[in-house]
Parts: sequence; C-alpha cells; structure tokens
Amino acid sequence: MASSYGADVAAGPAGARDGLPDEVRLDGVDADEGLALLGELVDRVAWLDRSAFLSASFGHPAPWLRHVAVSPLLRTAAPQPRRGDRARPAGRAFAVAFAPEHGDHAVRWARAHGHRLLAPDPAVTARAADKIEALGLLRAAGVAVPEHVVVPARDRADAAAYWRADWPAAVLQRRENNLLGQGTVRVDDARALDAALRAWPGRALRLSRLVSGRSLTVSACVGGDRTVVGAVSQQLVGLPGLGAGWGTHCGNQLLDPADLLPGAYLRARAAAHSVGEVLRAQGYRGVFGLDLLESPEAGGEMLGVEINPRFQTVSSLGQAAEHAAGLLPALGLHVLACLLPELPRGRASTTRVPPLSQLVVHAERAGHARAVPAAGRYRLGADGVAHGPDPAGPVPLPRLGADEALWWPHAAPGRVAAGDELVLMQFPAHRCALTAARPALDPATLAWRAGAASAWEGAA
Repeated sequence: MASSYGADVAAGPAGARDGLPDEVRLDGVDADEGLALLGELVDRVAWLDRSAFLSASFGHPAPWLRHVAVSPLLRTAAPQPRRGDRARPAGRAFAVAFAPEHGDHAVRWARAHGHRLLAPDPAVTARAADKIEALGLLRAAGVAVPEHVVVPARDRADAAAYWRADWPAAVLQRRENNLLGQGTVRVDDARALDAALRAWPGRALRLSRLVSGRSLTVSACVGGDRTVVGAVSQQLVGLPGLGAGWGTHCGNQLLDPADLLPGAYLRARAAAHSVGEVLRAQGYRGVFGLDLLESPEAGGEMLGVEINPRFQTVSSLGQAAEHAAGLLPALGLHVLACLLPELPRGRASTTRVPPLSQLVVHAERAGHARAVPAAGRYRLGADGVAHGPDPAGPVPLPRLGADEALWWPHAAPGRVAAGDELVLMQFPAHRCALTAARPALDPATLAWRAGAASAWEGAA
C-alpha cells in the first residue's frame, strides 16, 4: 500500500487495532445474532444466479432462502414482468443477485415477482466496476496500482506511443471488462499491442505494466457504519489445463496468514478495508471483492488490480469459512447491510481458515452440450474416473472426503462457445501450489478436470 498505510491500519479491520493482526482471519457478525435479526426482517430471499453454489454454502437452516436460476450467463431471455410494471409486493420479499449490474435479468425478475432487489447504488457500482474509473477509487483509498496508461477511445496515437520500453510485458483491459475475464489480454510488445487495439476499436482501454506475483482476492461487505473484511484467497487465473484464456478466472484457494509473505495477509485486509470505506462514503452498500497482486518485485507491496462491486465465485468459499468460524455468512451480511443503517456489533475470528478451493472448467472449443452433469457430490475413483452424484446428497464443503468434490453446472444444454464456464468444482483442500502465480495442475486435478469435461457430451 501507499505511504498512508499506517493510518489505514489504525482505522482498519479488527485485529490491526489490537496489536495482534496475524491472529485475526475474518471480521463479521455473530451468526446467531445475525440469523435472529434476519428472521425478524425478511419473509423470503431469492438468490438469483445460474446455480445454487453460493446459497448452498450459506450453511445455516434458512427457510426464507431459495435459489432461482436467473442470470445473464445462462443465455436465456430476461423474465418479463406480469401485468403492469410491477407485481404486488409479496410481504417482506427480497432478491439478491450475483451481479445485478450485468443485464436486466435481476431487475426484471424482481419486478415480475414482487421482490425488492437488494443491490448497491447503480451509479457507484458502475464507477467501481469500470477498470479505469476504479483507479481513482483505489488512489483515494491509498492503494497503489501498477504503472499504467489510458488509451483513449478516439483519436488514438500509434501503439508505439503507449508502449513503455522498460516494461517486460503489459496487460490490456477493456474498461467494462466482463464477468468471465475475457476483456483482459496480455501483450508482449508494441506489435502485439497494435493488434489488440485494432481488435477493440472505439473503446477506452487501460494498459498496465505486467507485474509478477500472486493474484489475491479479498472479500468484504460495506455497511452503513463500517466495512467488514472477510476471507483472503489466492485467485487462479488463466490456467491452460482448465481450458481458460490468459486473463480468465479459473478458481480460488482460501488462504491463512502463513500462506503468504510475512505481513501480507494484514496488508491485503487493510487494503480492502480502505477501499470499502471509500465506497461507503459514496453510498455503496453490500458485498464487494478487491483483486490485488502480492508483488515481491515491489517489496511485498499490495498492488490494486480491480474492484468487483458484487458477489464473486469465491464468496461461496468465504461463506463456508465464516460458517465454520461462527460468523454470519456474506449473503446474510449483505441483506443486513442493505436493510439497516448500521450493522450489528462486530466480532473477529482467530480460527484458522480452512484450505478450501474451487476450480472452473471451461470449454476448450465451441460445441453443443447434449447433457449436463447433475449438481452434487462426486468421488474420484482409483481408476481416475469421477463418479456421482452421490444419491445420499451433498455435504458441507469442509466435510468432504479427500477424494470428493462438489460439482455445480454453470451452463445449460445447447450451444457452448470456446471459453464458456462448464462446471464449478469445489474441494475441501488446496488443489494447486500456493507459491506459483499460475500453478500447474497435478495428475489428480487433471483427472477431475477430465471427468467434468467428459460429462458435457460434445462440449469440450
């Protein structure tokens, strides 16, 4: 972080104030207190997403919570409202969407079914999600960013004018990017940059120095009175063995302080807290994620990459860790942050974060999926074949066996484009090396990937 780091720590997440920062893993609200409060505030909450992976990881009995398959990533038409612009409100009925700012699916569903959509302010969300505008928010939070230049949408100079000769390589991003990371590409010289600029005409682009180091994601939630910092994870990006492009999200692994360089866990948490406070001052409420680089070449400094003003796939792992620590999972905290002027009193956890992980299998080429594997618990046999789903049903993620995984299909039967997400696989342990920025997949993980891909007939 920048030179204001000392001030950030003084006002940062729990633990930093107590002189024992390395003992605090998660901040939050006591689960029993939070669940009791939710029982008073809501009659029903619809979780809108393409699969139930996140609502399932909530963990606590919650008769008011249900999953509804509504997502722009399902490539189905947005639901149409019933007669009139809005259905009659159905009591204290609310909806929460994975990414409500992408498309109008969530808004239309909520209107059609009389649910109030609990989402952050759209204007603040748009500012934070914009890969160029977010630079100002990171700067205001005192979070350093990699060297960069902004390529304008019009009246561009030649690519050579934007290329820095002292950069080993660079990362080019569309300002709007997308949910799958397909708006991010690597360029190695001015010629490659010229080709990339020609592929994205009429768009403002962010060109940043490629910095070596591990990608991290910190999950957090902004309430009316404070920012609550959740789990820190290693973000797995662009792993070829999963059929992904260079900048595509491939999964996450939850981290404990000992998994990072000394002091890095605290710096990551402090960065997320500072960004959350900047968002809070602008009226943002609810969950968000902060992507960082743990960069040895920058002296271990945390460099801000982007802000994701929404739920992230790793939120499901974070919820499992929060459940294990006796904290209210993020979905419940998001609801409280949107409904209340202040969050309930906070509680920090010093419980070790479980080494949970998840991988996303992508389609290596375009095709047609004739079958979709059922969601559930699968077991990798000695023959290297994945068997499931277990008829006994799923179990909480931390209780899976070493040879088991939870599968969550993320696409429907029909046309599949190269790079589409096919299935999310979740594991009770780390699946990749923690020390590498882009770790290779071991034989067992490759077997899991092959089993998931083969379940999509003709898709990969």
